[in-house]
Amino acid sequence: MFAFHNFASLLLLFSLPVPIASQVETAFLQNSPQLLRRILASGSAIPVSLPEPLSLTDQLSPDQAFLVFKQIFSVYKTTEFTADPGLSSPPGPGRAGGVLKARWSFRNERTGHQYPFRVYFFVVPESPAPSPPSKAGGRPIVLRIVEVRAERL
Repeated sequence: MFAFHNFASLLLLFSLPVPIASQVETAFLQNSPQLLRRILASGSAIPVSLPEPLSLTDQLSPDQAFLVFKQIFSVYKTTEFTADPGLSSPPGPGRAGGVLKARWSFRNERTGHQYPFRVYFFVVPESPAPSPPSKAGGRPIVLRIVEVRAERL
């Protein structure tokens, strides 16, 4: 029964629209590193891998990720960003969370060149701080970005 309950909860998590999808969309559409910073995991380094023209592969602290995206958004302006409303498969056996997929198109303000990317945000539930449960009977699940990978389309 316990295994079935966990499996059912996991299926429910992947099938429902997740609030983090709209938060990521808003951050990119507004070219806002501040909004993006709010949904990054704060506990450890975040692997970020972005292909050319951004050419970045590194482990960044949340503050470094903020500075990197601040620089990116100052040169490249988002022209389109659409995130899938739900999460896809979990990142690996034994790891909680899932993958949020999105399409990100942006324009280099200096050259006018446009670039389409497929972006994968690996998200995990945040460890909840002790707080009273909501009226619905449980604590809401808060997801945080722990890794960002992209490929050029």
